[in-house]
Amino acid sequence: MVHIAQIGVGYWGPNLLRNLVTNKRCTVSTVVDISEERQDYVRRLYPTVRVTGDVNEIWRDRKSDAVVIATPVKTHFHLAMQALEAGKHILVEKPWLRV
Repeated sequence: MVHIAQIGVGYWGPNLLRNLVTNKRCTVSTVVDISEERQDYVRRLYPTVRVTGDVNEIWRDRKSDAVVIATPVKTHFHLAMQALEAGKHILVEKPWLRV
């Protein structure tokens, strides 16, 4: 069983979270979002998942094996580096954009 934390439940985040929660090979331990509205959204749909606005909780969490990063592009590098420094596996969500 892989224990996963997710950062961001804005645009693509809810889709990733839904798929992670229904995957029998993993469990979502923590979701982080700075928006109180998005935190409430996660709490309503997934009451067993811990929700916080403090990303540092993930870095300190020894149970989380991996981190899914679904945040604005400008934050990807910084969060990915923090995750790697904390010994976490990472998946960085990058949506396809039509230009």
